[in-house]
Amino acid sequence: MCWRPTRPEKSPVRSDACIGVLFAELHFPGNRSLKEKRAPLDSLRDVVQRRFRAAFSVTGGLGSWQRAEVLIVTAASSLAQARERVDEIERYLHGRDFEVSRTLLKTAEPVRALWDIDSAG
Repeated sequence: MCWRPTRPEKSPVRSDACIGVLFAELHFPGNRSLKEKRAPLDSLRDVVQRRFRAAFSVTGGLGSWQRAEVLIVTAASSLAQARERVDEIERYLHGRDFEVSRTLLKTAEPVRALWDIDSAG
């Protein structure tokens, strides 16, 4: 196994790094079991992770056959890019077989606004 220490000069958080967050409630009207909900959620997770390179988590509705809350988070090198990725993911959600009941949170924020990061390092 090859191991190389992280080079600190390459690791600092960029001043314009941003995070995009999408929290949505999904509805699966035709489902009659938790197994029927699992397949579209697994497919959605795979697409979000591979195509959009975003983190995906089912955060609510775990015991419900027809409802799920999902949290999707993406990182970008600019605020504009983060907003575009979140918008693109939301458009993708609306184009699927299930319904997007509501979007509870949709935002893109600079990392510096979320945490107290000193640019001097």
